Amino acid sequence: MSEKEFYQYTIDETIKEFDVSQDEGLNDDQVESAREKYGTNELEEQEKMSWWEILWDKINDLIVYLLLFAALLSFLTGEPIEGFAVIIAIILSVLTGFITEYSAQKSVDSLQSMGSTSAKVRRNGQVQEIDSADIVPGDILILGEGAAVAADARLIKTKNLAAIEAALTGESEAVDKDAEEIFEDEEGIGDRLNMVFQGTAITRGTGEAVVTETGMDTEVGKITEMLHDSEKNETPLDIELDKLGKVIIVAAAIAGISVLITGLITGQELTEMFHIAVILAVAAIPEAMPAVETITLSRGMKTMAKHKALVKSLPAVETLGSTSVIASDKTGTLTENQMAVQKIRLADNTEYDVSGTGYTPEGKITKDGEEVNLDEHTELKSMIAYGLWASDAELTKEDNGEYDIIGDPTDGALTVLAEKMDITRDVIKDAGYERIDEIPFDSEAKYMAVHYDGPNEIVVIKGAPDVLFDMTDMSDETHDTWSQYNEELTEHGLRVIALASLEVEGNDKGKSIEEIVENHPNEFTMAGLFGIIDPPREDVKESIELTQNAGIQVKMITGDHPKTASVIAEEIGINNSENTMTGKEIDEAYGQDDFVEKIRETAVFARVSPENKLQIVEALRKEGEVVAMTGDGVNDAPALNGADIGVAMGIRGTEVAKESSDMILTNDRFGTIVDAVREGRIIFENIKKYVSFLFSCNMVEITAIFLATVFLLPLPIMPLHVLFLNLMIDIGPAMAIAFETGEEDIMERGPRDSNQGLLNKQFLGRIIFSGLVIGLASFAFFMFLGQNESLTLEYRQTAVFSFMAIAQLMHIFNVRETSRFGLDRTLFKNKFLVGAIVVSVLLLLVAVYAPFMQTIIGTESLRGITWAYIAGAGVITTFLVYLLNKLIVRLEK
Repeated sequence: MSEKEFYQYTIDETIKEFDVSQDEGLNDDQVESAREKYGTNELEEQEKMSWWEILWDKINDLIVYLLLFAALLSFLTGEPIEGFAVIIAIILSVLTGFITEYSAQKSVDSLQSMGSTSAKVRRNGQVQEIDSADIVPGDILILGEGAAVAADARLIKTKNLAAIEAALTGESEAVDKDAEEIFEDEEGIGDRLNMVFQGTAITRGTGEAVVTETGMDTEVGKITEMLHDSEKNETPLDIELDKLGKVIIVAAAIAGISVLITGLITGQELTEMFHIAVILAVAAIPEAMPAVETITLSRGMKTMAKHKALVKSLPAVETLGSTSVIASDKTGTLTENQMAVQKIRLADNTEYDVSGTGYTPEGKITKDGEEVNLDEHTELKSMIAYGLWASDAELTKEDNGEYDIIGDPTDGALTVLAEKMDITRDVIKDAGYERIDEIPFDSEAKYMAVHYDGPNEIVVIKGAPDVLFDMTDMSDETHDTWSQYNEELTEHGLRVIALASLEVEGNDKGKSIEEIVENHPNEFTMAGLFGIIDPPREDVKESIELTQNAGIQVKMITGDHPKTASVIAEEIGINNSENTMTGKEIDEAYGQDDFVEKIRETAVFARVSPENKLQIVEALRKEGEVVAMTGDGVNDAPALNGADIGVAMGIRGTEVAKESSDMILTNDRFGTIVDAVREGRIIFENIKKYVSFLFSCNMVEITAIFLATVFLLPLPIMPLHVLFLNLMIDIGPAMAIAFETGEEDIMERGPRDSNQGLLNKQFLGRIIFSGLVIGLASFAFFMFLGQNESLTLEYRQTAVFSFMAIAQLMHIFNVRETSRFGLDRTLFKNKFLVGAIVVSVLLLLVAVYAPFMQTIIGTESLRGITWAYIAGAGVITTFLVYLLNKLIVRLEK
């Protein structure tokens, strides 16, 4: 038997192989034994970098090698103190980067662990929901629409079951599944119809299956093993920062070579000039960049998690900042997802009102303001009962007294209505009726059906009104009348559900429900319409206003009637809510020249199919939009995967939707998406700020040293001063910029152009010109001090070193705000930055006045008048840079 594949096993052989009871499942002892034998049901992730690998990555770096070379030159030229100082600088740089990245990796791992998936199994005779990692071979999986298959398993029971296996086969069409034996040899995965596989998704129906393989033994595990050797792709942000770094390094290399050539021409000592050239190149490389980037992105993930948004990857955090369109599902995201029946319309045009909100089973039914006695309205009573028949939702009462629904919210509305009228499942059972068959709801067919047996056999069908109208026995005139009823309800912003029934007679008795429906395609009898309200969330109108003011389009996508959707959209403030488009209209327009334009102009999409959702996303992306798409069901998975940012609902979302997404909302609120977009914008702005700060500070040192060499003057700053500035003065404030909370108007600006990266002329221009101004000021300050012949060269170099430190720290205020000077009350919102500036100033004072530091880096104690000159020159320089940035911004406009 072991030579056979599991798809070749019979059901009995499968059950015997794992010694499992189909009715009871595994017991606790069997589970423990299987776990010891097979391990946990987890795929091996690509090995994360261990602590020593991270440490080596920081050591194996160009900057470290340049610094080591500089240290070696110092030792060879008789400057051991300088050599040891460079070694210390190397250690500080490596340890800073190591500690930061290692901590960030741990934080990311912690956040991602929040996204674990679950599965339903039968154990000890009861259905339990457990973590997918705890599944073992022999477990009985309970499968239903929307479930992600958690392990490879042999089916033992199916009902209209189908699964999408695109992850394994590449085929996007759902595959019908059944439990029948397959005896052919060498069947491919796509032909193993009695198996389900980990990583695939159930799209319809129900089933049970015995787990046969877990973890790396599954089919997806085998694929994962092949992927482990593949290289990790760089993110767009990494590429942009790498480009910027190369530009600065090339500029530094040119400056270093120029310095070397100039020194040779003027007869200066070769070793000294080569030493200066190396240090000049080192000065151009911002050692803190990798650490600050990781801090910024990982902090963004933490912040979003606090706002109930679980982001799966660091690059997605930054991408959110450029979102220009949010295509949002209506139910549960824009609305409360606590549906309640508000109106009932019967065939004789009698309309009833239902009081009560949410899931609390309290309320009454009135007609023309008068409460009705249900026993006197038999058709109404039958319709309410049929509604409960066609519902799979269960009403529960929590410990806090609140009511909730297990199941679909629409079904919940019908269940709560029945409870209000004291019609329960027990009442149905006492009347002798029992459900014997069903057709689960299908998003394509837009209906579900149930078959009950009792005193008589009845099939009840529930679904979209336009679909059911075509399935019922009515004249064209009656069809028009019902359509009018539907329109009247939708104009009130109600979601309309139609109900129809068919009494099973004669030869139809004993047949399956599929056969009955197929044999009577338009012979059902309309029972009536339910008008269901799902009130908008209290905060959604404000969130949408904020979103649209930020230049982000909001598009509603729903399965509701277009008029219902339009009314809700107008109520919550979506711009152009009158511009609606149905799924049918999308199908008709798809492929036409103006299709993309139509999608861009439409605000509300109603009655859409899964294909329509993906078509909407693709059309918007063709227009250059950065699209965030929300969804919760299996049918949303293609669109979630196709969007720039797929956003899944954490509460009501299926496992498939969560796995297809980039972000999971743990509270299902639209406002959470807005919070995430805001955080994404803050992150990108902070990246720009610390990149601008670090690179412009490096330009300061390059400019001053280059000018001094060209004009055959002594160096205004010593090599160790450069290292001290880069590794002790600048690194703290740069890291602290990652904690900026964002400017007040950040959500009033338009979305960032996704095609415009960091490296553009305007941004590069600001860096270069800011660095040049401070560098020129440093050189001018050196020349100014040179007029006083009583000052030693070491004193002048110390003063210039101190001026550079102060000017660079003051440059923070030109960087931290884009529209104004950053020295204002908002500074104290970032306590890290305040602390970093204070620490940097204290370090500067230690470097200038501590005797041991004077010996190591060659400084002298400065007099008070010199500090006054430094402060005055620093203020003037900072003001000049501020004016220059203002001028550049004005020219950009």
